[in-house]
Amino acid sequence: VISSGTLTISAKDDGIRGKDYLIIKDGRITVNSSGDGLKSDNENDASLGYVLIENGTLTVTAGGDALSAQTDMLIKDGNLTLTAGGGSGSYVNGSGASSKGVKAGVSLIVDGGTLKVSSADDALHSDGSVIINGGNLSLATGDDGVHADADLTVNGGDIDVTKSYEGLESRTVLTVNAGTVHVVSSDDGFNVAGGVDGSGWPGGPPGGFDDGGDYYLYINGGEIVVDANGDGLDSNGSITMTGGVVIVNGPTANDNGALDHSSFKLTGGFLIAVGSAGMAQGPGTNSTQCSVLLNLGSTQPAGALVHLQSSDGAGVLTFKPAKKFQSIVFSSTGLVLGGSYDLYLGGSDSGVSSDGLYPEGGYTAGSKYGSFTISSIVTGSGQRR
Repeated sequence: VISSGTLTISAKDDGIRGKDYLIIKDGRITVNSSGDGLKSDNENDASLGYVLIENGTLTVTAGGDALSAQTDMLIKDGNLTLTAGGGSGSYVNGSGASSKGVKAGVSLIVDGGTLKVSSADDALHSDGSVIINGGNLSLATGDDGVHADADLTVNGGDIDVTKSYEGLESRTVLTVNAGTVHVVSSDDGFNVAGGVDGSGWPGGPPGGFDDGGDYYLYINGGEIVVDANGDGLDSNGSITMTGGVVIVNGPTANDNGALDHSSFKLTGGFLIAVGSAGMAQGPGTNSTQCSVLLNLGSTQPAGALVHLQSSDGAGVLTFKPAKKFQSIVFSSTGLVLGGSYDLYLGGSDSGVSSDGLYPEGGYTAGSKYGSFTISSIVTGSGQRR
């Protein structure tokens, strides 16, 4: 137990290690280690080996894992700056070493604090479950931003995955109830039914698997913003969205889609997803909120505004995609059965964008692409025009 003080540690192996537990209540701790930074493990008792960070300032540079718990890892508060395995630009596959920012063998819970992580392997990882209730997290990694071998739940906080192979990944269930999540990924932004360590490294194992299980992505609230080179939201099973805001700037290549699922039930919230048209999907017909899927006749350049307005001229959507696109998926309460709408591409808006959305301001029309009527829960069916 460390309650206070200033510690500066340089170690050829682990920096600070507790056999049964390691508890940091406060203090200023700096660790440079060739092995793990802060660690707790008990080979003789599988119920022990936990880590609790209650407060303090931790700066850890580790050749292995920055923080590692054999069982549970709980971060309640504090200011943590963690570098593992040389940082997000390094690769350690093939060596057998673990180089994660924060690793738990059973459960990882983040209740608060400020975490800045740069890791060669997953930034946050659990062999079991991950729960994020709060905190400010800035994560850069050569593999996954947040990874759970079982369930991953976000109940709050501000999560910013600035670099990753896959942003948030869970093997069985991924749930977002509240909070803000920004993801930049070279493959999938959100992935359910994936989970192989080191899949983001050159020559590493495949990034996902489907072993015939049941997989679920639940979005009940919060704000999700994804910039993905692979699939934006990817579930090898179902997606259920009941609320929140989801913005996806998806792939530009046709072998992936902004949305990838076996089924998608949408009953509430706001969704805009743009990307390539080759594998474009929208919500399913079992949804209760109207949506539109439009595959355009040609690829539009990055930054070309997408503007949707009702036939009486009332604006429903003005969005500025971050990358070139040919497919648009949109759903909100502004779409109603029987309503008629006009789609414009290009033009300008006098307002200030927030993650590409223009909630206020005045739209100056570009080119009118076409008009359509919402005749069913899902309109468009992806036909090119």
